[in-house]
Amino acid sequence: MSVPVQTAEELRKERMIDNLLRDDMKQFIPYLEDETTTDIAVLDSGEMIVSHFGTGRHFTGIEVKPYIVERIIKATASLIEQDMGWNTRFPVLEGVIPKYKARITGLVPPNVIKPELQLRMPCKCIYSLEQYVQDKRMTNEQYDVIMRTIDERGNIIVSGSTGSGKTTCTNAILKKMTEITPDDNFYIVEDTPELQCDARMKTTLWIPKSYAAKAVEESLRFSPDRIIFGEVRSGVVMRELLDAWRTGHPGNVTTLHANDGKSTLLRIKGMLGTEDIEMANHLSDVISLIVHLKKGTNGPVVDELFHVSEETDDFLAGIVQNNLG
Repeated sequence: MSVPVQTAEELRKERMIDNLLRDDMKQFIPYLEDETTTDIAVLDSGEMIVSHFGTGRHFTGIEVKPYIVERIIKATASLIEQDMGWNTRFPVLEGVIPKYKARITGLVPPNVIKPELQLRMPCKCIYSLEQYVQDKRMTNEQYDVIMRTIDERGNIIVSGSTGSGKTTCTNAILKKMTEITPDDNFYIVEDTPELQCDARMKTTLWIPKSYAAKAVEESLRFSPDRIIFGEVRSGVVMRELLDAWRTGHPGNVTTLHANDGKSTLLRIKGMLGTEDIEMANHLSDVISLIVHLKKGTNGPVVDELFHVSEETDDFLAGIVQNNLG
């Protein structure tokens, strides 16, 4: 069996990755390899601040020099061949650091005082819903409701603020889905590789945000049983996703930034806007349950389960109408 020969470009990128990790990012490596790390930040103070699942934020006292931060940002941009938009008023790096699959967001002066970066780590270990109960991050009653929704193939929205544990909870739900229906075909779309699914039959797409709606639109060509989306950020993606969910593909999950269950539905209605009034006014036809998480003193907890029903459709329609005067 012949061994594939690496091209000059592949070898060049390997050297770039090695240099980036060995030199500029050597202070980050212990945290990148820690299975509990969820986020690493270097802001204008220059201190490395690390968040861990279950224990929260940790101020390390490690100082990262501004020129190192800027070099990491520029080297990553070059490595992933991303144009940071230097000719715009808000140049920003958004990408993934190879090997560790860490999502990186970087800013450089003059838009910030000093170069800043944020790293979001994919969860290295998948927590089960049972572990959520065991660790008192979820009550037995909440567990029963989520399990019933999964069993009945209801569609679930996992919501919360940044760093509230949405992805980890979604992975736990995906784990349970694959246990209950191991032969289902999963179609998973993300712009950053964070979701983990051990299904025997799955398609996982990592695509730029600008192609997200198209990826969802094309999902039906893959004959999926479940259509999973990493995190919805735009109205066009929300419309495509909910439309796909209601065309004979129940039993799905996605995530969304929101403050609580009610505001999750309000945000969805706002994202759909006037282009799909029928769907916006009948979300209960598509969504069954909202699982809302918040940051607790010892990590993320499920603080609300919001049932979506005809009553909530009417209630939220009244709120929107009142707000419009």
